[in-house]
Amino acid sequence: MKKTVTLNPGESKVVDFTFTPTVARGYQANVDGLTGSFVAVPVPEAEFVVNNLIITPTDPYVGEEVSISVVVTNIGTAAGSYEVTCEVI
Repeated sequence: MKKTVTLNPGESKVVDFTFTPTVARGYQANVDGLTGSFVAVPVPEAEFVVNNLIITPTDPYVGEEVSISVVVTNIGTAAGSYEVTCEVI
């Protein structure tokens, strides 16, 4: 990456560069003899676990309503949405 800056005597300007890392790892930036570094970390992700299936009553009469529930927990490192599917066959 290169940028041209034009300055009057005694004038200073900030010159910005941007870079988008595509891999989680350490990077080094060299700009005209100055060196710096940064570490790109993995993008936080939501991760869901479904457990504690409860069905009540377990022996319903025909025509009686049955309640089916689970607990969904996000064990990831970011907020997210999860579509819970219940299938009765």
